[in-house]
Amino acid sequence: MSRWNLRPEVMIEPGDDGGLDLLDPLFERLIRLDARTVESLDEADPVAIAELDAAYLRACPEADALRRAAWYARLRPEPVAPRVDDAVDCATIAAGVATLGWADAWKDTERWRRLIETARSGGGALSLSGLVPGALATAAAVQANHLPLSPMETPIVSGSRAVVDDAIGGALAAVRALFDAPEARAAFGAALGRALNLGLTLNAWSLAPGQRMAAHPDGARYAATLVVGLNAGWTAADGGAVAFGEPGPDGLRVRSRWLPHLGDVLVFAPTADTWHAVEPPTRPRWTLSGWWLG
Repeated sequence: MSRWNLRPEVMIEPGDDGGLDLLDPLFERLIRLDARTVESLDEADPVAIAELDAAYLRACPEADALRRAAWYARLRPEPVAPRVDDAVDCATIAAGVATLGWADAWKDTERWRRLIETARSGGGALSLSGLVPGALATAAAVQANHLPLSPMETPIVSGSRAVVDDAIGGALAAVRALFDAPEARAAFGAALGRALNLGLTLNAWSLAPGQRMAAHPDGARYAATLVVGLNAGWTAADGGAVAFGEPGPDGLRVRSRWLPHLGDVLVFAPTADTWHAVEPPTRPRWTLSGWWLG
């Protein structure tokens, strides 16, 4: 066994101060250990050993997985951009959404062009900051807080919700109408590469501290999923992010997060591998979420 059970490819060289230099070729890094740290490691001090483990310098399953991932990245061909032959008339898209009551910044042709082309290149979920104007988003949040909610407790979902339909009226119905308008469905459909049929299903959701939605890929019949944030002053410390990633033995390996800021919008096209979860918030979290069916 190598010294301190280091990974076999880690090279050890004496340092000028009586310590050791650890050269890790896999991650192209040099770690310097002073003489006192070396002595602590030789005495199997648990704190010093834990620091090596945290740096993935010792042999362990996690280090093996990182090694495989690094070598796969070096050996496999470079990713190739998807071929997209058809053009999208972004000027027409922007002109259409300009008739809706969205924030003025989202009436710009270039902004929509970039969003659509990024999505068509495989850029993943659409994140539209401040799409719902502040006054409308605030009014929707106030109305949502006064809805009679139905609690939902399943292995996947822990929270409370109310259906938002045309009959509910007020700001919530106005928000639903904005997103189910033909111009909105055309814009999101162009970005996601699929038709969005009339008939947005929308729910107001409330998650109390500790409640969550476990990792799931959404239903196979969904053409697109929509989330609207209704939380002013939300921070990373508040939790409650929509987290995207890949499930594994230790849970969801998160690769990106979206926070439910007031007026921000998230739209994505569910597939069998669009795994996502809603992480537990530390304060009450309000959103509108739903889907268009294919």
